[in-house]
Amino acid sequence: MIALAEKYQVMPPLTDEEYEALKADIAERGVQVPVEYDEEGNILDGYHRVRACLELGITDWPKIVRRGLTDDQKRAHARKLNLNRRHLTQEQKRQLIRDQLKETPYFSDSVIASMVGVTDKTVRREREEAEATSEIPRLDRLVGADGKVRPREIERKTEAPEHDVQPAPAKNEADDVEAPANGYYSPTVVEPLDAPAPKPHVAYNSGNNEWYTPPEYIEAARVVMGGIDLDPASSPLANEVVKATLYFTAEDDGLKQPWAGRVWMNPPYSQPLIQQFCEKLVGEFTAGRTLEAIVLVNNATETGWFNTLVEAASAVVFPKGRVKFWGPDGQGGAPLQGQAVLYFGRHPAKFMTEFHGFGWGAYL
Repeated sequence: MIALAEKYQVMPPLTDEEYEALKADIAERGVQVPVEYDEEGNILDGYHRVRACLELGITDWPKIVRRGLTDDQKRAHARKLNLNRRHLTQEQKRQLIRDQLKETPYFSDSVIASMVGVTDKTVRREREEAEATSEIPRLDRLVGADGKVRPREIERKTEAPEHDVQPAPAKNEADDVEAPANGYYSPTVVEPLDAPAPKPHVAYNSGNNEWYTPPEYIEAARVVMGGIDLDPASSPLANEVVKATLYFTAEDDGLKQPWAGRVWMNPPYSQPLIQQFCEKLVGEFTAGRTLEAIVLVNNATETGWFNTLVEAASAVVFPKGRVKFWGPDGQGGAPLQGQAVLYFGRHPAKFMTEFHGFGWGAYL
């Protein structure tokens, strides 16, 4: 038997009888459904078709390349295709939905239903059973298709009318799948932030005092971490550049919610918020909910919050000169002191490679 990499093989394997039937059909008619790959050549859909072709000596078959998807988006895409095409048992279908709920419990029933191609009611039933058995946390707020966090019941009222299993996308459509990237973050409570108005050069929605990170820093962070799952101090305009799967504005109050996955943070620079955000990040990273993080802050080495970051970080880069932030009007501005970019995670060498062009750095 020919072995293939199964990185995105989310489905149970075919039985011997099913596989031999598939192989015989390909021998007679060729591959009828294109095999889907990511840009790196990993198989997203069609593992058994490729194996059969190789065993039959077939070296070419129809292909589709899906670009720009995160790992979680690729798995969600594979689940949706197979739920709509393969003859699965009821238990196999339930397990695929449960797997998606475990990866993205924070999304509403309608969003997950769209991701895997089933009804909202089906997702709701599986969610309630998974919550009852503690497979997933019970969340009071869910993220809708528009990216907004709403109370659970309100979000359900905004869902589209239920319908039968949604059709799978046409096989010749290579458009990106609108599926979330992060399988860890779980918002619970969203209350207005009761804190002093921040001073200039903050990173979240604060009236005229909005200052956002230059795109080149965001792109470098994306390369290091492979994507950005969460920006806990942001705004809709800022996220047009950051493109985090989830982000929180001042009204959402990220300080009251768990942070998980790959986090980018340019926190508010006013006290006590900057200290609170930095302590929150270190706490989430130490607890294992934040897997990787890159933080852009003032190089205030004399402060307690900066030293809290340094003690937990793996590497730091000090940019040459002052970082030129930008505001909602597109105009730039720079704070009165220099900045530091700190990395938290297991790939400090990759961070240093990507960020050394901005200045000089050191492993911590």
